[in-house]
Amino acid sequence: EDRIKPMANYVKGRLKERSTPEPIVKSFVELYSQHPDLFMVQQPAPGSQTDEATIFFVKEPEWFKGWIDIDAPDDPYEESTWSELAKFLDGEHTFAGGRYGMARELMQRNLPFLQQLSLGEVCHMVQLAIQHRRLIVYHRKMLKPIQTVLCQLSPSNGNGTNAEGEEIKDMDDLCLVLFRMLIHHPQGIRLCRMKQMIKHELCRKLSEMAFQCTKLIELFNQEPLAATFVLDTENDGKSIYVRLGDPEKFSDHVKRIYAMANSTEAKVMQVS
Repeated sequence: EDRIKPMANYVKGRLKERSTPEPIVKSFVELYSQHPDLFMVQQPAPGSQTDEATIFFVKEPEWFKGWIDIDAPDDPYEESTWSELAKFLDGEHTFAGGRYGMARELMQRNLPFLQQLSLGEVCHMVQLAIQHRRLIVYHRKMLKPIQTVLCQLSPSNGNGTNAEGEEIKDMDDLCLVLFRMLIHHPQGIRLCRMKQMIKHELCRKLSEMAFQCTKLIELFNQEPLAATFVLDTENDGKSIYVRLGDPEKFSDHVKRIYAMANSTEAKVMQVS
């Protein structure tokens, strides 16, 4: 039912969860191999990235929907589900046990927005949240909301911030924030998600009104943003992405801010 591919390491963990006697845990692959009418033990192919066996049923149940590849980069989940997960993570949460441990704890909480998903799908969401959505990060061997970690580490937030985060106050500050974001998202950031991502990843608040603009896109027509960042349209003009311009063409002042952003992120990575 959880749809996690039954590689030996995962099966072993499940046996331990169920307090299976140690002799069985040590020899479970051999025990499954002794029942070829029920189980198929698939050994790793030569040269594969894993050295683990995988254990399948010879005949899968009719109701089975297939295995989830929890390492797949594809994101089939609804944006509304991601939005609810981001809201849930907007607080002091800490998860042990890696992505499986976090997924298991999320399932145990019976969160309404995850009720239609299997444990394997939630594991996949956790992996995407780490690698692609950057909602969570490993910090001191635990998984934590990234905004919590960055708020603790960011020099600009060292004196404490309110729930919304410290507001971005001028163009230099905004350039620094955008540079830091694009270091994490070199493929670009969707304009419609920029405010939310800045809040969750850097604990900062961006308001175009602070720059006398009524729309966010107007802000990028002002200097130095216009000469520093590129706006690209995709999906027949339905999506606008903010991407980094050519650093060689930056003004000397903006180059210094860019260097500061790279230095700040390097320090954050060293600590985490």
